[in-house]
Amino acid sequence: MLVIEDERDLAELIIDYLETEGIECDYAFDGVMAESLLLQNRYDVILLDVTMPKLDGFSLAERLLSGTGAQPPIIFVTARDTLEDKLTGFRLGADDYLTKPFELEELAARIKVLASRVAPQQTRFKLDTLDVDFSARAARRGERELSLSPSQWLLLELLADRSPNLVNKQSIEAKVWPHQEVNKDMLKMLVSRLRASVDASGDRPLIHTIRGAGIALRKLEE
Repeated sequence: MLVIEDERDLAELIIDYLETEGIECDYAFDGVMAESLLLQNRYDVILLDVTMPKLDGFSLAERLLSGTGAQPPIIFVTARDTLEDKLTGFRLGADDYLTKPFELEELAARIKVLASRVAPQQTRFKLDTLDVDFSARAARRGERELSLSPSQWLLLELLADRSPNLVNKQSIEAKVWPHQEVNKDMLKMLVSRLRASVDASGDRPLIHTIRGAGIALRKLEE
């Protein structure tokens, strides 16, 4: 999900709690930063403050409402608690409206309800000669069947879900090892083993590492 909140201490508190609940978060300090992230990534839920610098929450929601494509569910989280503010939020497409202060446990419960209404993750992914059926946990590269460990499956799911976009190190660690200490060798080894399975000798490389940025599952033009 995307957390859009200009109070950095509150945002950190929210994100730390949500990630203990298994909810992966990106963070934007203001509406302009949020707009940029929304162009780059797909989110299941947006947590949106109203009073922010550069572009306030109501204006951002209005832009999303007037745009094309599916809009993620929005929860407004704000100190603006008048009936007029709430009605404005719902008119602009809010799915929920939570006033500050609030309990983190309640926020997480509301997020999970909204996320459960979002269309489920893709069960089939195809790219070049890679064909993955996640519901059956079966993958092939051309005529070759892939044998993947549970950790490799988690990484492949994440890369396929974000493809062709980059996935950063923090997102991978939160997906594969949500409650473990992770060192760079663990991540390096996991990516190496998945690449060895997917991009065997003679196959067009599909797993690409961009140093300092992340990993992407994409087909590069020749």
